[in-house]
Amino acid sequence: MPFRRLPNTDAGRLQALQAASAKAATVPAGQLAFSAANKATLDTTLPLFGTEMAESGVALAGQTAATQAEDLQQARLTMWTSHFFQNLNMAIDRGVIPASARAFYLLDVSQESLPDMASETDLVLWAGRAVSGEAARVAAGGTAMPFPSATEVNTELTTYQTLRATQSTKKDTYAAEAEDVAALRPAVDALIRDIWDEVEFTFRHDAAPSLRAKAREYGVVYVSRPGEAPDAPTGLAVTQGAGNTLTANWNAVPEVESYRVFRQVVGTDPDFVVAGNPTATTFALGAFPAGSTVRVKVRALRAGIESPDSSVVETTLP
Repeated sequence: MPFRRLPNTDAGRLQALQAASAKAATVPAGQLAFSAANKATLDTTLPLFGTEMAESGVALAGQTAATQAEDLQQARLTMWTSHFFQNLNMAIDRGVIPASARAFYLLDVSQESLPDMASETDLVLWAGRAVSGEAARVAAGGTAMPFPSATEVNTELTTYQTLRATQSTKKDTYAAEAEDVAALRPAVDALIRDIWDEVEFTFRHDAAPSLRAKAREYGVVYVSRPGEAPDAPTGLAVTQGAGNTLTANWNAVPEVESYRVFRQVVGTDPDFVVAGNPTATTFALGAFPAGSTVRVKVRALRAGIESPDSSVVETTLP
């Protein structure tokens, strides 16, 4: 038998509140399946939780964009700084700059490998040393290196530090908004549980499939166990169109892949025959002779397992 599952995500919580509110908007107060007290709480909780969710989403989007911008600039700064030290090493190899000049950049004078810039901290450290070391070397009489110059490295470093600060601010903003959402979760969870308990209690005398079908209209979620047959479709209706055509419609059954539609022309078919296997909740049965009486029923299918039959609808064409 399918079991009830309370939402475990904020999106699921919001959807549960919205479903209960939407149903309450279509049902007279005296016929609502949950209490007036919980309806009043829902009316105040839903807009508050929705607003906090929206603000959290905007903050997360801002943090994501800032992080992407920072990451791109980090890659640029890494490339510029790496190229600077590569050019320094090549200038030393050519004898244009003495190896002792590495000391201006706080490098070992015999170090021919590039400094480690894998972490953000090390990258900022060595980009800064490229700028300050080049200034010290030029002040001591050296010639400034181009391609890239220390000025270009400094420009990339400044941009990176600005974006890094922006990302940090955006991160703090999102953390604050996420805390606001988290603070509401206990009350939201309690409200959803109370509403769902009252809805199930209201329909407690119905057969289990009927109870679940009615409770789902209030947003109650039921999950089937592996290998379990789905619930029978509900709300089957057959409408007549031009040329004595008939079309069947029914309510969707959660977690199913398809349906099996059966029809029987009374007096012609000894029993029901399969009319089709749609994935949608509507099916054109075709045209029938005038005066025919047609009976229709539907089953739902999940992983090859059929549900019980829906109710049978009988239609007589004029």
